Amino acid sequence: MRSSLATLLLLAALAGSVAVPHGARAQQPVPSRDSARRDTMRRAPARSDTTVTRLPTVEVRASIAPSAGASVGSGIPARISTLTTREIDAWAPRTLADALGSQPGVSTYDDLGTPYKLSVSARGFSVGPTVGLPPGITVFLDGVRQNEPDAQEVNFDLLPMENVERVEVLSGAASLLGPNSLAGAINLITRRGGTPSTALQLSGGSFGAYAAQASTSGTTDDAWDYYASAGVEREHGWRQATGDRNYNALLNVGRSRGSRTVHVQILGARSRAETAGSLPESIFTAAPQRNFTAGDFEDVSTVQGALSAETPVGSGRGVFSAYLRRAHAERFNVNQPPDDDVRSVTTSYTLGGRFDWRWVTAAGAGAVALRTGVDGSANRVHVRIRAEPQGASDGADSLTTNVRSPSWDIAAYALADYHVGRVTLSAGARYDVVRIPFRNLLDRAGDTASTFRSFNPRGGVSVEVASGASLYASVGRSFRAPAILELACADPDATCPLPFALGDDPPLDPVRATTYEIGARWTRGPATVVASAYHTNVRDEIFFVASERALLSGFFTNVPRTRRDGADVSVQLALGQRVLAYASYAWTRATFRSAAELFSIRSDEEFASSPLAGSNSVQVGDRLPLVPEHQIKTGALLRLPAAFAIGLDTRYVGRQWFRGDEANETQPLAPYLLANARVAWSGGGWEITLRTTNVLDSHRAIFGTFNENRESGELERFLTPMNARTVKLELRRQIAGGEGGA
Repeated sequence: MRSSLATLLLLAALAGSVAVPHGARAQQPVPSRDSARRDTMRRAPARSDTTVTRLPTVEVRASIAPSAGASVGSGIPARISTLTTREIDAWAPRTLADALGSQPGVSTYDDLGTPYKLSVSARGFSVGPTVGLPPGITVFLDGVRQNEPDAQEVNFDLLPMENVERVEVLSGAASLLGPNSLAGAINLITRRGGTPSTALQLSGGSFGAYAAQASTSGTTDDAWDYYASAGVEREHGWRQATGDRNYNALLNVGRSRGSRTVHVQILGARSRAETAGSLPESIFTAAPQRNFTAGDFEDVSTVQGALSAETPVGSGRGVFSAYLRRAHAERFNVNQPPDDDVRSVTTSYTLGGRFDWRWVTAAGAGAVALRTGVDGSANRVHVRIRAEPQGASDGADSLTTNVRSPSWDIAAYALADYHVGRVTLSAGARYDVVRIPFRNLLDRAGDTASTFRSFNPRGGVSVEVASGASLYASVGRSFRAPAILELACADPDATCPLPFALGDDPPLDPVRATTYEIGARWTRGPATVVASAYHTNVRDEIFFVASERALLSGFFTNVPRTRRDGADVSVQLALGQRVLAYASYAWTRATFRSAAELFSIRSDEEFASSPLAGSNSVQVGDRLPLVPEHQIKTGALLRLPAAFAIGLDTRYVGRQWFRGDEANETQPLAPYLLANARVAWSGGGWEITLRTTNVLDSHRAIFGTFNENRESGELERFLTPMNARTVKLELRRQIAGGEGGA
């Protein structure tokens, strides 16, 4: 069950000369085949300080990493990791969630029952396609927010991974990136024109999977560059009555002349996923491929247009952007009889923009970089939900929800960096106003409006302690306003049947998180070591509480205090284009800091005799669900003689508590290991790649909750298995231009 398009703060704790120690794999991104020559021409020399990078002066791309963007930026220290073109091309992840699974401290889970609808957990916060999942991470595509305005969910299967040049992951409170960035932000940078290149890619594999993608890029005689791509992907799922169909198209057109740059982007994508959900443990053990409630599907689409430009303004530089985005989703949820099936249709339009001005000047023995700007968006959201009785003929349904929400948000921000010697001092703040009206078209007496205001400061210091070694410390606050869905389902006396019947409910408080972080980065020859530790206090976190009166019903509420503590360390070894290897370890502890009564089906009197029964009375120190305490990641990409290349990627994810066992009264989800492998050959403009995911063909559970199995009447653990082993063969033909390589 599943935008507010507040524009990306093109560089707030982000681009510019951000004082940011790179993350586990955050060395300069490997250029794509289509942009190698252009990026080489734009690249500027770096400062000696490894945490403060001087950037190219003309680059309109919105970035949250110090590897692209204008030369004036915010030096707010943070941990940033970068997935490069080489890694993305090597593993060809289905979705962004797959790609992020290799990052330190990032895990995925599957509560919808398809590998195309995974959710992401990082530092104890989540984001994903499930409507009702409390979001704590913001996702951007070239600076345009992708969190949908109805519930702030992100449909990863609509993001064009086939056309992504790199992925930037900012960990920690992203105070200056706007709402939802409690644990950070993720930004996808798409490919641009440059060196003339045309390519065709075909692939096929397990479970009827096939895909085709074509792209072309280049420049015109009058200095315009372009990149265009279109593709289709289909797969019959491993589990019964599942599968996915995806269509995508992208056009990037830009021009740079002197100190002025302009860029236009048009994106269209559609995906239909037939999902399987989780299984009662009794069925999971015997037949993990079974679909317990066959017929669920999600049909989502988006169309997006964006314009951005950069030009001198007075003594500084100005960046302007505007975008228009339409998103549509139809979701059908088959419930266990006798509950009604539920169909929801959501349509949203978002118009947003930003103006950002930057200026740098000498100040005493150092230099001051200033940045200020405004951004905002307006959303028009329409949600309709119907209850459809089991086996009813067409028309025998009821419209339970018909609401509109013309929400809007606006923000102002200011940032300052002071660079002197080996030290960079940074400070910034952002002030947001978010207004969310609620218009109930079935009962106009229920119309309401909620307004949220938040001032979020952030500051820090980074120091180059030796050649190739740097330290940083920072503190910052971030917030998220309750989503439309949460505000309209917050009354314990009028619970919402899943997937939610929205109405006029009491207001919720916004979520606020304050993060303290320290980190270090050390580079020695081809090796880079990065480490960080953090402590995040969260107030008024929003949780969904199951109802005592109906098994598939509940409401959202604030829990006064929760906390995240963690640390991670990663090592990367890069020997030119021959070897790229990494290893990382992450420890995360997400706990409740206030006692709370979070009703679970486990505490229903009907199941008092079940061995899984419990009060689920949360005490201080109890762990939040679906947050693994330990994670270990390793991987390598190696180029071999005779134009061959191999790769191996392994991920160990530790135990996690079940959703519905917030009091930690039962056994947690067992640890699991995932291994992926690839072998490739390239030559003469051809590339042939064989990839295998889940090499061990493990079916360990990667998600768990509790429910009644109405086939038996018993309370059971409901589990989602890891997707089965898949093998995919890919053929790529570089028709013109490009650099090739496996």
